[in-house]
Amino acid sequence: MKHPIVSVIIPTYNVQDYIRQAIHSALDQTLQDLEVIVIDDASTDQTVEIIQSINDSRVHLTISPENHGPSYSRNLAIKRATGEWIALLDGDDWWEKDRLERMLKAAEAHQADIVADDIRNFVEGETNPWNETHLGKLKFELPKWSVSAVDVIQYDLGPLKPLTRRDFLLRKGLHYHEDITYGEDFVLLLECLLHGATMLIIPDPLYIRRAWPNSLTAHRQRSTECLIKLTETLLSKMKAKEQEYLMIEICPEVINALEKRLKKQSDSYLYHQLTEPFKKGNPLQAACQMLGLMLRKPRSVAIMAEKVPDILDYRVLRHLKRPTGGKDLGIPDEYQTDNNPDESREWS
Repeated sequence: MKHPIVSVIIPTYNVQDYIRQAIHSALDQTLQDLEVIVIDDASTDQTVEIIQSINDSRVHLTISPENHGPSYSRNLAIKRATGEWIALLDGDDWWEKDRLERMLKAAEAHQADIVADDIRNFVEGETNPWNETHLGKLKFELPKWSVSAVDVIQYDLGPLKPLTRRDFLLRKGLHYHEDITYGEDFVLLLECLLHGATMLIIPDPLYIRRAWPNSLTAHRQRSTECLIKLTETLLSKMKAKEQEYLMIEICPEVINALEKRLKKQSDSYLYHQLTEPFKKGNPLQAACQMLGLMLRKPRSVAIMAEKVPDILDYRVLRHLKRPTGGKDLGIPDEYQTDNNPDESREWS
């Protein structure tokens, strides 16, 4: 039996409004030689029924009786995959139509084990969706055909959704850490490169990530807390040369990059502590809280000064002319929605 070129793995949890679009964005790729492996993590809405209604033999659904989290679902999907490449897709995101074809051409041309593209953000429910890319200006600084472990740390490449050779993961015994609830993509990508994977990035944003206006700030603060803990754990394990890192040659540059990452994350968390009170509608109280924090943590003064240019740049970009509807961002009419959901996509 001939195996497909690509195994698309989709972990799902309560994404009934978006899963049809996600799956069809994979099935409708210009590269048709693929399978779609969906692992539903005990959804309580109509996600499973919608998946079962899709009449395509390339779609394979597994239903978990209990909720285990996205890392468990992805590991299970990879075990069941038969394709040469593993492609990641979340249940409420979607792809540009020629994404797989373009990425695989680049990967084969450069004999890469991993290939990633940029990500465009789509804020659900906004008239002019904020669609800045994940890499933004950084993509002009990134080495196009050669990405190192230090680059993954320095440029925050963890959120990217790469294609990875399945054989590389199997040979190296690499998988998602199921005890990590946030940042598991970053850890796996970092470990792949530390184990000798070759990685390239194409600069085009062919992956569309959906976000919600009412959850961006809370998500940012919560995620920063989780990432700080994750970076601290990685540093501790690498410095102590714990079992999973014994076979990896940890160069000083990697540990140094993680230490810089930890400082940057800590500064980011402090910045959000400074600015969040102003978003709650009481300027006088917010100003008092900011002053108190600055007195307790003098570093916050320098952080605010450093952030001013970024804030101004963000405000200017925010008001530039951008796509005004789903059609301009590649959303087929039948998949568009006016819903304003809560954070139901998050695993419990």
